[in-house]
Amino acid sequence: MAHLLLAQTNDHILLNPNHRFGRAEGEVDTQVLGVEISRHHAVIVWTGEQWILRDTSKNGVFVNQNRIVPETDRVLSIGDVITFSELHPHSFIVSSLAPPE
Repeated sequence: MAHLLLAQTNDHILLNPNHRFGRAEGEVDTQVLGVEISRHHAVIVWTGEQWILRDTSKNGVFVNQNRIVPETDRVLSIGDVITFSELHPHSFIVSSLAPPE
């Protein structure tokens, strides 16, 4: 199963086939706190062949320090560094891209 590594704590986050990130407690799979984080900020989805990241926020999602185009699929690669805002201190490193179990 694919997972991300939270760089600041070395915690592993196992990805669900449709994994949601944001501030909305109880409505997301991984809660990310911060005033700059949208209630539903981003989603990582297994397409059946690859993992893609989609920005569903107003403040942006960054991969390797480059802002991705909102509502556009970005294919993930091992080692990609994901941040959910230019202001947010936490980053997530793609450490496995295995298919969901």
